[in-house]
Amino acid sequence: MNSHLIAILLATVAIGSSIANPSLLSGPSRIMEIMSATSEMQRNNPQLAAACFNYYDGVFKNDWSIYEDEYNQCVDKYEGGHKEVLRQYDSVVWDLSNSTFDSCMFLLDCDNKNDSQKALSCYAVEGPKYAKNLTAVGSSASVFYGSLGQEIEQLAYTRELCCNTSARNYEVRSGNSYEAFQSCMAGLSPVPVDTTTSRPISSTSPPPTTQQSTTQSSSSAPQITTVRPNQSSHIESEVRSSANNNHRLARKLESIYRHVV
Repeated sequence: MNSHLIAILLATVAIGSSIANPSLLSGPSRIMEIMSATSEMQRNNPQLAAACFNYYDGVFKNDWSIYEDEYNQCVDKYEGGHKEVLRQYDSVVWDLSNSTFDSCMFLLDCDNKNDSQKALSCYAVEGPKYAKNLTAVGSSASVFYGSLGQEIEQLAYTRELCCNTSARNYEVRSGNSYEAFQSCMAGLSPVPVDTTTSRPISSTSPPPTTQQSTTQSSSSAPQITTVRPNQSSHIESEVRSSANNNHRLARKLESIYRHVV
């Protein structure tokens, strides 16, 4: 019986401490608290201890699942917004690309003059003019690049705020579950009836409002730092980036073919 309870105990605490943030790095102390609080009850009432462990093991796992779902929604919203912003600037890149291509092709056409004198004259006359066009392309690209960067930074800030809020919600939720677990182990409250219906999973990401931040800051939990539970979106971003590069290359080849033909 004791070995079974200890195994459940370690699994339960591992779930609670699997997020690397300061307020949740209390796994070892909680283990000692639980072991100290339940050692006598394991001897006097092992059935109650086993029932509490079995029930709240599922509660802690469900708390983590809710957090993971909220966190992933924050990340997915960022990925969708980031992709949309990049798509909006595709037309800008296309226009600058065409302007660059036209200028370069016109200058290269100087090679097709009948003799070297006419070719050099073409370069001398047209070169400065189209050099100004290329300078204008560079200036425009710099402006659009700065604007795009600001939009992406705003998306990243919103994502960070959303993820911190979801982590804070998990901290509060799991803290309440831990207090209820302690009460159960101490015999101060009955063992809840286990049902097949789990706690509802949040379908929307928690809004990062100022009011929520003010309310949460009044609690005793310290500042938390979140760690992303799922790293698959990084690989997906790289795949999408490669696809965009291939698409842009195809459009460039199409442009060259159109100008040459």
